[in-house]
Amino acid sequence: MSHRPILSRLTVATLALTTLAAGGVVSAAHADALIAPAITCPSTVAAVGFPVDFGELAKGATALSVKSGTLPAGVSVSSEGGFHLAGDPTTVQASTFTLTATFPSAPPAEVEKECAITVKPAPTVTRIAGSDRYQQALKVSAQFATAITVFVASGEKYPDALSATAVAAANKAPLLLTPSGSLPTGLLAEITRLGATKVVVVGGENTISATTFTQLKAAGRTVTRISGADRYEVSRNLISDPTVGIATAENVFVATGANFPDALTASPAAIAARGPVLLVNGSEAAPTALESALLTKLGAKKVFIAGGTNSVSAALETSLSAGFTVTRFAGADRYAVGVNLNRAAFTAPGSFVLASGSAFADALSGGVPAGLAKAPVYVTPATCLDNQVYLEIGRLAPEKIVVLGGTNTLSADVEALKPCGLD
Repeated sequence: MSHRPILSRLTVATLALTTLAAGGVVSAAHADALIAPAITCPSTVAAVGFPVDFGELAKGATALSVKSGTLPAGVSVSSEGGFHLAGDPTTVQASTFTLTATFPSAPPAEVEKECAITVKPAPTVTRIAGSDRYQQALKVSAQFATAITVFVASGEKYPDALSATAVAAANKAPLLLTPSGSLPTGLLAEITRLGATKVVVVGGENTISATTFTQLKAAGRTVTRISGADRYEVSRNLISDPTVGIATAENVFVATGANFPDALTASPAAIAARGPVLLVNGSEAAPTALESALLTKLGAKKVFIAGGTNSVSAALETSLSAGFTVTRFAGADRYAVGVNLNRAAFTAPGSFVLASGSAFADALSGGVPAGLAKAPVYVTPATCLDNQVYLEIGRLAPEKIVVLGGTNTLSADVEALKPCGLD
């Protein structure tokens, strides 16, 4: 595999994961801060056929070379846009090498550092697809051997289900989808297969009708509806429910309830951090009294905002900062938000999950097993793999990638891991 995205020097610089060695930054009064001479090794893993980590190796250096050892086959040092590695590894191997860099000073300073890269095979790709979103959710649920509780949410409207992913995972429960008017074929049979005794219906009767609720009760299980006056109240009620909610959480993820990609991406990260995803009205200047009360009840210490200021306002971030340590994960688009958030939440995931950034249904159900497996969910365009996500494959070298949905949702080119920019 040798797909190459068309990346300008500016794009490469933007995508680079730039981390300096401890003590590497020296404060300065001028815009051009002085940089202490230091070399930062690239990612310790790479994947055959995918670009290696683009991270800058020696910020401020005038020269950089390999003093001893060998780089992985197919990889070389590039000086374009700062010194970094370039190329696609061509074979599985373990490489150790010593980098030497020259930094401007009087006399010039030389720094050496030994680095290592283990090149792994390209990831295997599998697709989980159903004839529609409801059968898709059932196929995802098949990954559960048993479950005491099952969550059921609308497959027609996303807001109520966005918070349900993290709450369902806290209960080690699958999230199944249904139309409003009646249950889809196979849903009751799946509940029976799982051996579930409790069903949690997410949303009011405008989302999941009384008829559908009655169908679930007729199957002889304990069925509970968690609803609210709007999507924000549903989110709060799910999180705070005394039976299936999340009792305490030091880490809380906050996302807009007006759109779905940020919350979808945040859900596995929240699951890994043992916290919920709280939906908010992102245009507000401060959390509501009820939201503040919930954060206090949870014992929250850190709040992570998924999305830029167009999704969750700067004023709301400032207000939250008065009581919590707040970190925002933003990006130029929904795909970049996902990459930046997942970089912070997952250090060495063994697998990735790919979901559509323009259709919500497949990622709703898929987020639960992904989070429980500590696997990030990345959203991508329907017809090709987002370039930034493509680069993450090379940087982290996962063993497996799971594509959620049929080819109408994510095309064969996504399954083939072809990036959106090709020469």
